[in-house]
Amino acid sequence: MLEKRLFYLIIDQLPGHWAEGIYVNEEKKIPPVNVLDYHERGLIPHFSELIRTGIWVKRPWNRGVCKTGYGLKYLSTGTYDTRVDVGFFEYLKKRYEKIKVATFLTLPWGSKGYLYVPDYMVSLPPYYPDDLMWRNFIEPYLKDHSDWDVVCVYFPTNDQVLLCPSYQEKNAHPKTSKHAYMLYLDKLLGEIVKLLKCEGYWKDTIFVIASDHGYHLGCEVCYKEGAKTVNFVYDHIEPFDCYVWNFKENRKTEKYSGGPRRVTFIVSGGGLED
Repeated sequence: MLEKRLFYLIIDQLPGHWAEGIYVNEEKKIPPVNVLDYHERGLIPHFSELIRTGIWVKRPWNRGVCKTGYGLKYLSTGTYDTRVDVGFFEYLKKRYEKIKVATFLTLPWGSKGYLYVPDYMVSLPPYYPDDLMWRNFIEPYLKDHSDWDVVCVYFPTNDQVLLCPSYQEKNAHPKTSKHAYMLYLDKLLGEIVKLLKCEGYWKDTIFVIASDHGYHLGCEVCYKEGAKTVNFVYDHIEPFDCYVWNFKENRKTEKYSGGPRRVTFIVSGGGLED
């Protein structure tokens, strides 16, 4: 085994920050869903615990193409170059043959140059639910393989939570709004960390959370796609460098939004040295 374990969690479409002064509910001063603002408001305690005890890149950006394939290419290889065909996890297994590397993902990201590993790989149908992936595959693996060295998990569901409100007070389902799913993700994260601690893994585990891209909200792109209010989550199509839209005056402002470029990066865990 390696001296330290690595648990690498990739969450699709999770912005790490947002343009300042933007609210989806002006009365309650509720911002668009993003890690920084939700952390500062105490809404995501499990994310916050990792932030407080780790290294938090407060405002990271996707400087390339804000699509899943390109974002995952960077998170898998450290480059946006699509010609690179050996990912980090495949490299690790080839470099250290005796270590145990496992990846859990959805199609097509088990391809070479992404999350492929010639060891233990669970490749599920596109958009397989995060919670089922965790409870049916990842959790049992961690309980049954105490000698694991590296685990990579790709959660896709957040990328499906769009064309919906960012925030609403009542939610019938975690996918009803971006806000509801963010709180649900935080609970899932809490389950993961709790298991790592209960199984005795936490003390030597480096825990990384990263995302590939963010999304459009309250900008010119949303307006062109039919949004009538700031409180509407759209996809992450081009142009990625968009600007805030004033819905009251029905005009584009000079304030940069760039929602698709705003990503997340946190390094934490019990194995992180002081």
